[in-house]
Amino acid sequence: MNIKIAITFVVMTLFIASAGTASSTVFAQQSQNAHFVANISGLWATPPNLSTDATGKAIFTVTDAGKTMLYTVNATKINHVDSVILVLYTRGPGHSPSNVALLRLGSQHGATGPINGTLVQGNITSSSLVGPLKGKQISDLVKDMLDGKVDLRVTTTQALMIAGKVTPATQ
Repeated sequence: MNIKIAITFVVMTLFIASAGTASSTVFAQQSQNAHFVANISGLWATPPNLSTDATGKAIFTVTDAGKTMLYTVNATKINHVDSVILVLYTRGPGHSPSNVALLRLGSQHGATGPINGTLVQGNITSSSLVGPLKGKQISDLVKDMLDGKVDLRVTTTQALMIAGKVTPATQ
């Protein structure tokens, strides 16, 4: 009887271990072809700004076998854009988020003029990640996006912010 129990235990342990490996493999494959979107407006800003007409949409696509995330951020009716930043909420609502990817910094580029189209585009690699994701991989950013922990923030030199949650794009 003890041999049957031991064999059952070994088989179950191997099954559980292989399920974890399969799950990690599936996640890695999914993150290689992941598409995300953020619809940004004053409604999702901190604090919410319902008086602005500024809106936008960002598209994020994982490429290069999961090593690169391409992005395009479009905006309308916004002027004097200073920064475009991905932020991560690691401690939940009510806590300040941490910057994880700096897509545009006014300190490097200056403020924009009026925007009614492409605001910024480029790519994020593991070396681009900052804050709690510094030294991590794009797959870690993808996981946080899938978990609903990442927002996109667009700020201006005139204290205006539009923002939105980054979510999986629907096909």
